[in-house]
Formats: sequence, C-alpha cells, structure tokens
Amino acid sequence: MNLRSKLPPKLRQFATVGALIKLPLLPFAFITIAFVLIVRPLVVIKFHKVNPWRIGHLLMEVEVTRLNALHKSNTGLRKHLIIYYFPERTPANAYLVKKWKEVLPTIQGNWGWLIMSLAQKISRSSFIINASNRDSKNLLPKIPENLRFSDTEIHHGDNFLQSVNCANKKFVCLMVRDSAYLSAIRTGKSFLKYEYRDSEISTYRDAAEFLTELGYTVFRMGQIVKNPLISNNPRIIDYATNGMRTEFLDLYLGANCQFCISTGAGFDCIPQIFRRPIMYVNMVGFYEDIATNNFIIHPKIYHDKHSQKFLSLREIAKRGIASEVEIESFIRANTIVKDLTSIEILKSVSEMESRVNNTYLPSNLQIQLRDKSRKIFKTDPHLQGPLNSGVMRGEFASCFLEKYPNFLD
Repeated sequence: MNLRSKLPPKLRQFATVGALIKLPLLPFAFITIAFVLIVRPLVVIKFHKVNPWRIGHLLMEVEVTRLNALHKSNTGLRKHLIIYYFPERTPANAYLVKKWKEVLPTIQGNWGWLIMSLAQKISRSSFIINASNRDSKNLLPKIPENLRFSDTEIHHGDNFLQSVNCANKKFVCLMVRDSAYLSAIRTGKSFLKYEYRDSEISTYRDAAEFLTELGYTVFRMGQIVKNPLISNNPRIIDYATNGMRTEFLDLYLGANCQFCISTGAGFDCIPQIFRRPIMYVNMVGFYEDIATNNFIIHPKIYHDKHSQKFLSLREIAKRGIASEVEIESFIRANTIVKDLTSIEILKSVSEMESRVNNTYLPSNLQIQLRDKSRKIFKTDPHLQGPLNSGVMRGEFASCFLEKYPNFLD
C-alpha cells in the first residue's frame, strides 16, 4: 500500500527521503529567516537563486545583482547583502561556480534549499532577488570586477599562451553563435526559432586573417559548435574544436583578451564582467545591448519581407522588433533578416581594432551619423522604456552607418 498517495497533495512533496533529511535543519532555517527580519533596519539581506545551466545567466545575473547591491549600499542609508544559492545541478561552467564561491556569500545543498523555500513562502518580494542580466544603471564601468585569478592560475594560463606562441598576450576571442550547443544539451527540442541569432563561421575567416596580420592570435571560442573554422594560419586557433578547451581557459582567455568579437552568446559575458571591450557583429535584438552597455554593434540587415526595402532604425522600432530574436516575431512583423558579408565583418573588426588601440579617427560624417543615432534614441517614442530612458550607451559601428545612412532616416 502506498501511504504517500493517501496524503493531501500539498503534503506529498514532503513525504520523501530528501524531505526527512532536511527536517532537522528546519528550526535553524526559521531562526535564520527571523534574523534576516530582525536586522533589516540596518542591513537588507536578500537571496539570489543562481541559474547555473547557461553561462550567460551564471555570469551576468550574478554580477548585475552584486553591482546593484553595492550601489544601494553606497548610496542608501542601509547596507545590502546578497546571499547566493547554487542549486544542485550540473552548471555550464563548474570552474566559474568555484570562482564565484570564493568571493560571494553562498548557500547550497539541503540548507540552501530550505532557506530559499522559506523565503519564498514568507514573502518572495521581500527576500528573493528578481535577477536580471541587464546593467540598467551602467555600473559595470564604475565598479571593478571581484573575480581574481591566483598566481597559480595565472601561471597556468600564461603557460598555455606560450604553448601556442602567444606569450605577448596579444589575442582576440571570436565567438560565433550556432545551434549546436543548445541542441546538444537540450536533446529533443528544436531551436529553429533562434536561427536569426546564428551565423556561419566561415564568413569570419577574412577578419581573423586580418587580425593575424596585425600580430594578433585569434581564438575561436565555443564549447559545442556546428562547423570548424578552417584555416592554415597558425595564429588562427579553433580552440572550440581542437581539444584545447577547458572551463578554466574559457575564463582566462575571456578575461585577458585584447577584445572580443561576438554575435551575442553566453561566452561574451566573460569578457564583459572582466571589463574587456566587445564588438557585436551580425546582431539581432540589438536594442537592449546598445541601450544598456558600452558596446560597438554592427547589426544584421533588416528588410521588409514584401518590398525588400531596407528598414531604418525607426521602422524597426515601430514594428516592435528592435529587441526581438525569435523568428516568429520577425514573421509577424513582415521582416526578414540578412547576414553580413565577409567584407562587412572585416570592416567592422578593423574599426574595432583601431578603437581599442586609440587610432580610430572618425570623419565628420561619421560623427554626424553617431550624433543622429543618439538623437533618435532620445526622441523616438518606440525606443523609450525602462532600459533606455533616452540614453544610448553603446554605438553602432561607423562603417555600418556610413554604408547604410538611411538606417537613420
């Protein structure tokens, strides 16, 4: 006879071996929550449940929460303390979880589960952080990162760079999104709806070759990718497919690159939290990134489905697709999206390289176009909202605005 089935539905979840193991901890969990309430006039303590299975969430949601708490502590009357709960599940990068636990107050296991459950039951809005990966207060440039590499880790990372003839540390990380990673970790699900976010790696080869001519080594990043980056150039390293990849090196390379080129994927959050420059190319859903981050962006090319007419920024915003990444949204908006050519990617990367090295000298026309784009962000009603408030923190690549000046019509 199954006695558990005779219990009321709300009690069945507690009639398990796991629940019995947690039971002795319950009084201490109540005491902890009571303490959180008692000290609230002096210190606001909240809990953040970390989403570990996608590296973008594991990085940016934690970092943005940390920065917001520091900002509130520095500008308000009370200190804000965040305690991070790491669920018992396989993370996207276990080494990163280890690094976070070195610098953040954390809870885990049965104890963490109980604390989070009680906090949610009592008052979710008072105790639980509603995590976001958007730095809406622009705190990343103002507050230093808190993740640090030990001398041993630095030695290990430097030895790797020497082994690939990059002892000068002059290297770029290239992250080109495709569907292989999600398809591998979420078997049985289709991710065709994100197809517009993907790009073909071969179209980046010319840009990589260009960077090597300037003395850079290019690491093509990724954990699981669809196609290799084919090149005979020894300075173009297909790190994603050649067996070199480790979780530690993902962090080390992202933290120390001269800059990162990305199409918008989880890896680029590593250089972002280590305050490294990022250039986004072949980007869809560009609005939130250019509104909230100091990025350079060359978006994909948007066209009307029927007339094939190139769409301006205002038209994209009016159709409600400036933030959209799913194909269904573009279908409803009668819009198709085209990838950049190899030449457009090359020009974008060349511009980014000169910006990073302070040799970029915009023409008068480029300055006028940049100022015009900022004015549109400030005045167009379809581009206003909590993430923007009339501010455009990033920039569209000058080579993009110069080639497509009607983007700002």
